[in-house]
Amino acid sequence: MTLHVPFEQFAKTVLRMTQTKDVFVSPHGFGTLATAADPEKSLLVISHSDHALAAAKQKLTQAGLEPHDGIWKLTDEVLTEEMAPSEAYIAAVAYKSGDTMPGVWVDAHATLPTQIQVLRAMFDEFRQTGELPDVSFEEFVRLSEPNVVVVSPNEVQSFLEKKVDA
Repeated sequence: MTLHVPFEQFAKTVLRMTQTKDVFVSPHGFGTLATAADPEKSLLVISHSDHALAAAKQKLTQAGLEPHDGIWKLTDEVLTEEMAPSEAYIAAVAYKSGDTMPGVWVDAHATLPTQIQVLRAMFDEFRQTGELPDVSFEEFVRLSEPNVVVVSPNEVQSFLEKKVDA
């Protein structure tokens, strides 16, 4: 039996439902996965936190638990969407638009894209939505004066950790 609880309730739930203070934590996606088990009850308690590993361990220790590196084995169906690891590369393009303000376009990629791949995706989307007149890709790039930035999954994780642990 698996019980998934919000991280704020994890420590109280573990202390109430299991015979242990030992919990196991592991980096997972953009945060930390915490697990505790009571084998006699066939009970697994899990929770996902947006906190980085060190901050999650500290919060669990303050709540009276003893965190250890590791994780109780989970089956795939136990992992919820919010707990799924994200390895997306975020691409953003600032560009000169027809308005007085510059435009910003954002996309995500499963693998590291080149600047040309990002611009081509932007061009294709603008063509499909009718936001772009009938111009060539080269003319689009010249007129839009784009500035492409790609943020890696590690950089996204770092940004999140700075916000959560602040």
